[in-house]
Amino acid sequence: MNTTTPTTTTTTGAATSTRTRSTRARGAAVLGAATAVLVVGAAAVPADAAMPASAAASNRPAAVSTSLAARAAAPAAAPTGRRASRVVYLTFDDGPNRVYTPQVLDLLRRYRAKATFFMIGSAARANPALVARVRSAGHAIGNHTFSHPWLSRLPASKIRSELRRTDAVLGRTTCLRPPGGFVNGTVRAVARSEGKSVQLWTVDTNDWRRPGASTIGRRAVGGARTGSVVLMHDGGGPRRQTVAALATTLARLSAQGYRFERLPACR
Repeated sequence: MNTTTPTTTTTTGAATSTRTRSTRARGAAVLGAATAVLVVGAAAVPADAAMPASAAASNRPAAVSTSLAARAAAPAAAPTGRRASRVVYLTFDDGPNRVYTPQVLDLLRRYRAKATFFMIGSAARANPALVARVRSAGHAIGNHTFSHPWLSRLPASKIRSELRRTDAVLGRTTCLRPPGGFVNGTVRAVARSEGKSVQLWTVDTNDWRRPGASTIGRRAVGGARTGSVVLMHDGGGPRRQTVAALATTLARLSAQGYRFERLPACR
């Protein structure tokens, strides 16, 4: 993030007070505008054309920036107070994975961090002990469908089947992350009828591309703001880079005074 050093002007008498107040007001306005731009810039995933998750990486459309995902992903209001409100929501898709999910859990425990895991039903069925471990550690679990299809391409009956088959494995879930972030009116209507809110993200690390741990970490830390929802993956492919980046992300954001919580809409 670029920063601008304000210019100091020395004057005397009453003019000093007037000009100082005016300068500070202009400075506050500039900083406020810059902050707004940064927050909007963090929302890189649209509601109807977002970057898919890793389970179908060979057929990924390009992401298009829009504010719809930010609105859809926005969690409930954080606690009041400057320090108390510095919250980031870490989310992990496509697990559980018997190799990488335990590593993610160990790092989260080290930093006393909570997160939300959007699990694929078929992966959860193959790893019931990991599902239990995630839940016993106090993390939230969300529905990421049973077989990871693009829900916006399915009729309501098949969408409902994907959600119910996954809940049969996980237990009742209260939030849904559609694979790839693809949603439309039908997806939202079915999710609502099944008692689930649609949860997207505001910071996409694109870790599924495996661009390197330093790049993933830089995206997570650089995009984090109070209330940010960070997308990473603990399954769907090799996730060594993600695990390494998570260690950096937790350390740096903790040093900045952030804490890490589960998404309020998810149980």
